[in-house]
Amino acid sequence: MYQSDDERTDRGDTTERPPLVAAMRECLAPLRLSDVFEPAVEHVLRGTRPEVLATLRAQPHGAEAVAGPDGYWSTRLADAVAGLHPGWTRPGADAARRTVYGTAPVDVLARFGQLLHAASGRAPEQAQPSWLLVLADDVARASDADDTDADDTDADDTDDTDADDTDADGAESGRRWSPDVLMEVARAGDAPGRSVVHATLTALLHADNSYPAHRRRRLLETDAGVAFLARYADELAAVAPGLEFYVRKYVALACARSPEAHAGLAAELAVDADGGVRADALAALSRLDGPGQVAVLRQHLRTASPDRLLDALARLADLDGGAVAIEETLADGDGDGGPLGPERERLLRRVVFRVRVLRSVETAVPAPPVAMPHDADLAEELRALRTLRPGSGPEVDRTWSIAESRVTRLPDVRALRDVRRAAGAADADRWTAGLLVTCTTSRYRKIGAVLTPQDAERWWPLFAERPDLADEYLDGGDGKRHPDQYAVDTRTMILTILERFPAVPEALVPRLTALALGANRHRLSARRVLGDHPGARAAALDALVGLDDTARSSAAEWLADLGEPEVVGPEPGWEFGAGVLHPSARTLPASTLWWLDRFREQALDQGIPTDDVDRWLGLARPTLRTAADGGGPVVGRLGSPLMLPPDMPTPAATYDHYDPDDPYEYQLIVTLDLAAIPPGATDLPLPPDGHVLLFANIELEDVLLPGGAVYVPAGTPVEEREVSLDYEPYGYDSPEALDEDLRHTGDLRLVPGVSLPSCALDDETRAEHPHARALQEVWSEQSDEGGRWQLGGYAYDFDGYGDPARASAVPEPGEMFSRPEDGAVLAQWVGVPMGILYWTINRQDLQARRFDRVVVQMFANP
Repeated sequence: MYQSDDERTDRGDTTERPPLVAAMRECLAPLRLSDVFEPAVEHVLRGTRPEVLATLRAQPHGAEAVAGPDGYWSTRLADAVAGLHPGWTRPGADAARRTVYGTAPVDVLARFGQLLHAASGRAPEQAQPSWLLVLADDVARASDADDTDADDTDADDTDDTDADDTDADGAESGRRWSPDVLMEVARAGDAPGRSVVHATLTALLHADNSYPAHRRRRLLETDAGVAFLARYADELAAVAPGLEFYVRKYVALACARSPEAHAGLAAELAVDADGGVRADALAALSRLDGPGQVAVLRQHLRTASPDRLLDALARLADLDGGAVAIEETLADGDGDGGPLGPERERLLRRVVFRVRVLRSVETAVPAPPVAMPHDADLAEELRALRTLRPGSGPEVDRTWSIAESRVTRLPDVRALRDVRRAAGAADADRWTAGLLVTCTTSRYRKIGAVLTPQDAERWWPLFAERPDLADEYLDGGDGKRHPDQYAVDTRTMILTILERFPAVPEALVPRLTALALGANRHRLSARRVLGDHPGARAAALDALVGLDDTARSSAAEWLADLGEPEVVGPEPGWEFGAGVLHPSARTLPASTLWWLDRFREQALDQGIPTDDVDRWLGLARPTLRTAADGGGPVVGRLGSPLMLPPDMPTPAATYDHYDPDDPYEYQLIVTLDLAAIPPGATDLPLPPDGHVLLFANIELEDVLLPGGAVYVPAGTPVEEREVSLDYEPYGYDSPEALDEDLRHTGDLRLVPGVSLPSCALDDETRAEHPHARALQEVWSEQSDEGGRWQLGGYAYDFDGYGDPARASAVPEPGEMFSRPEDGAVLAQWVGVPMGILYWTINRQDLQARRFDRVVVQMFANP
């Protein structure tokens, strides 16, 4: 029986304490700092003095050290504990915990877990076995602890003689603990839950900011843990759906360890609300044979929400008997003699069409033989994969995961597909096609999000053999599995691939024609895929005289491009509706308006009202910008030489304390050829010809930079001017190094672009656009990673610094007040590390050609 120090003194007892009692006292020694030590030890060992738990929840001194033994401790606190409990050290306390966890009866362990929970200051929870998960966390922590714990203590506190005992205790506690032992502790402590199994599963799986789960889950990843989950598969199926999505994702992965036992749960998670959970659940189901998968998935055909059913339908389409199961569901209706519902029926019929029609030999487009990689090492790596069946173990899965990253190096992705087939995977085609929306490039963009026509060469033969997979991607969707991931416009992606086909699959012609006659951005790519297909052209001619206004306008646009006699195309921007776009934006080419259409689609998908989206679109303005591929006509030259009229002084600043004959000269950044800028290409009232020279001394001392702009009218004689630059440019060793970098970049080439506000708005604009912030966030994702240079339009938002154009809207003394919207961005350049340069000017000054009023600013966050 446990005796306190007072009781032992009264009885004159000098015998050595039992190991468990001594270990418990060592664990709880920090509570000596607040005089609750003896009641705490007594409660844990005897089950008496339960009132000590309430005392501990008030977190008396030392409680936090018991609750978090691996947290930060001051040397002063550790010394104070050792002074009250001679011989105490932090490593010794951890060794004592391992003794407790290796030898204590389950009722003692339950009370110890409840005490740890109370010492953390958390209130008791009726519906959550939080004390149990706190205990499980600490068991895993203590079992992993080793001599590195001594790093938090002084060297004098380290006792090397305990090392062997510490290792032995850790091994013993690690061998003892399993989910079954935790369940016995839960039973002894009457942990809350529908059952003791439910409480144990909840404690092992639950995760949030207060209770990270990675330590506890180790108990589930042992052989004993896998067996425990399989034994209580029904309870797991009852617990899992109510957990957070990231926990359900973990459960889906756990199902793969015993797929037969968890087939029902995996099938349930295969129609989960979260796409990542669905993917992992289907991966777990793939370890069953085909009939087994069909048996558990077909139940969802009538009941699962249509938007969650797509992944399961795709799997059924690839399984023998899957199409039959879908056809039987279509024939039987809802099972009670009623219809399935129009959306569900459409989905199911589309899958049957893909399997029965698009997957037929007659539908496939002839493709060349599979091209193997020229890289000998890569070819050898592929050969080695043939012996590794996907899903046969974590190490194999990791190897295949590495292989995914090689796909961008293959001249033909079917080479990887064939290896996966040879390894015994039934989903080789779909898995390979899915890499477009699951695998990322070296810049962490999904492959399909940045697919170019040149990249499409490696992909088109796969889809030529499997046009049904191409049809699936034509459904659209962004392929996102997580909000932080870049979206993939799968329809644009697959149309880019279909453009590489030598001939359009006839079975896809009706669907592509419907896209080509629509109003959204995909009509342009669909038309390129169809080319001059006679059936598509006939459909366009029919639409030209039909009753649908949108189809008529689209057909006229298409046929006019094809050179159809006497057909006149609609006004540019027609697809957005009358009066939506500003007149300056309506003249932009359709390939540029593509971005606004994508923006509108994504904004509407987020639930922003149509009227609010259209009002925001009315703010769109044309710009010129650099393209991601470096293309576009030349509109300027970067860097020197500086060409000025002979009588024009070199742009410079003269300060009072400087000699007027030794000015602070500005560095030339770019010379713009205004004659190369077509009228209406920007929203700026620029002169029709001549040159504008932009200067800036890129210093990191202030937002306002020394610099400005000079306008040289057309026909003005100029000569090369030597300059003497004396400053240290940010990001470069010298002004000469900056100029060399500019000249090395070469000509400035710009293409048409479109711009929407991205900086913080004034009160008036916010009142007019209540969804402005959400709309700005959507627009921020519309990027092809070009835009290093921009002329006109709105300023890029940089770290919330604000709109630089407003600095140009401030009038000089004696002038009339200018409105904030009068400020304009003449040019902006993402040209320094973590920063942007802006040349801004008042619009009235620009019309008056007062380029001497240009303001140069730099926002940077080095």
